[in-house]
Amino acid sequence: MIRILVLLFCVNALAFELTLIHDVSRTKQTFVTRNGKAEGIFKGKETTFTADNVSIIAKAITVTRDFTQWEIMNDFTDVPFRKGQTVTFYDAKEYLWTLTPEVIKAKYIKSYVFKPKTSVSFSSSIVKGLSESVSGVESTETQRGGLLVEVFFERSLNKTYALALGARYARENINVTNATLTTQRLLGIFEGRYYFGAIEELGGAKFSLAIGLGIGQSVTTTTGSSSSGTAILLPSTKLTLNYPINTNTDFLIESAYESLNINEEFKNQDKQVTNLDNVKFGLGIKRYF
Repeated sequence: MIRILVLLFCVNALAFELTLIHDVSRTKQTFVTRNGKAEGIFKGKETTFTADNVSIIAKAITVTRDFTQWEIMNDFTDVPFRKGQTVTFYDAKEYLWTLTPEVIKAKYIKSYVFKPKTSVSFSSSIVKGLSESVSGVESTETQRGGLLVEVFFERSLNKTYALALGARYARENINVTNATLTTQRLLGIFEGRYYFGAIEELGGAKFSLAIGLGIGQSVTTTTGSSSSGTAILLPSTKLTLNYPINTNTDFLIESAYESLNINEEFKNQDKQVTNLDNVKFGLGIKRYF
């Protein structure tokens, strides 16, 4: 009896296989997987495909050695998968709602278990000053703006949360009455990031929300005068759209609202404190390793 139970257990485990969605048609009625005749698939074969909380039946309509084009059997349902997604397929002509295949897959397939990812991203942004207050200076109308570049190393904790450590170089021009100042800042930044669920209509893109803190050096120069000191970022709130280009690369669209506290000292030892609110908009690339 025990041998029979063990045999049934093994057969059940091997019945579930993983495959990669190579492409999805524009009509959302067919999709292509990276398996074919080499894996015993033939034209007309009907198979159940599953992912988290979804199960469909599809029929093979075109089969090559390494690829298969599948047509979904229900004309009133779109293909619920995205390009690059790993799904389970099961050689049965039935919906598997009661079998919870994704739960079973998690038990038997090691690759389904979450693996922390490491990535590096590079981005460039336009910065626009919203408001500022400067100690020892009467309130005047100023125009502040510039460019910044950032590089971040990120480590995921799970599918939702990640931590990131990065560096930023920013250069801003400050236009005031009868004068123009230039500020340069170099900051180290730490961020906590939260990733929302994938948006299937955007090809699996994800929004992420990040809260960041930073500290570094600031230098402000103008004709015949300069000051330098410490700049503190507290905090930065950043919203990013992470759009997958392929399995290893994301295209980034970023926007952020930031508050900075800048303490600088002139050569004559006079001190000046600036509190600044900025917004920034930028583009970037993220690469996974």
